[in-house]
Amino acid sequence: MLGLKVGMAAFGLSLMAAAPAFAQVLGAQEQPGSKHAEIAAAETNLNISVGFLHTNYSEGPPDSENGFTPGFTVGGSVLVPSAWSNIDLYSALSYQFSAGNLSYNGHYLVSGAPLNATDRAVFNHVEGRLGLGLPIAGGAVEAIPYLVGGYQSWNRNVSTPGVPGTDEFYSAGMAGAGIKLDIPITATIVGSGSAEMMGIFGAHVDSNSLGIGFGMGNSAQERVSLGLDDALFGPLHLQASADVTHFNYAGSKPSDASFGLYEPTSTTTQVGVNLGVSYSF
Repeated sequence: MLGLKVGMAAFGLSLMAAAPAFAQVLGAQEQPGSKHAEIAAAETNLNISVGFLHTNYSEGPPDSENGFTPGFTVGGSVLVPSAWSNIDLYSALSYQFSAGNLSYNGHYLVSGAPLNATDRAVFNHVEGRLGLGLPIAGGAVEAIPYLVGGYQSWNRNVSTPGVPGTDEFYSAGMAGAGIKLDIPITATIVGSGSAEMMGIFGAHVDSNSLGIGFGMGNSAQERVSLGLDDALFGPLHLQASADVTHFNYAGSKPSDASFGLYEPTSTTTQVGVNLGVSYSF
């Protein structure tokens, strides 16, 4: 976690240091008040937001978890003209944290008896994007195809009444591609929508309570999101977003090293809503 925080801080400082240069480039090539200038202002920023995440997790009957967890997101993005006509350069980085209680409905590991408990869950998600902005319709719309990669984790800590609970840590890398559309709605509001498909690799779950771990196979993750950016005054913007993410974990096979235990396949759907501010430069 320290490495993630240091990396985000370094990214933010580098963006702030480069802000005057970006502003000079944009000022030289953008016409104030143009739709493309509105898009560039919405996309070139440092941002922070708060919100909630609803998680619905299932390993198949009878094991499932669901509930709301509060959290925050910090990030930054840049959209600047390139050396080629009508092609912009785009990059973005974000870190999302969410923690709280999920309701667990399942069974005891040994006896198989029904169990209702609480998961003190902690989620981390880091994502980076790199792509090209393509102004279309005379700059009234920006299409941004991009490559995306990242890391996600879930600390699953299920408290079991009367007996020792479970303490598991899920983690995985992600890589894929997506596309984003930016469309000015008014003179100050820019709407956006994006869709991305990623492969999940290096998935692993460690059971701290049992002292064993399971490597899992590759799988897929999909995400769609919608957003609004409103230029309040000067460089200060108000941002709102909503997204839906779905992914599967491929599970593992029993082995002697895991005492015959294994991680079952699972599916997770998460819905997030965030409201925040950004500083456009």
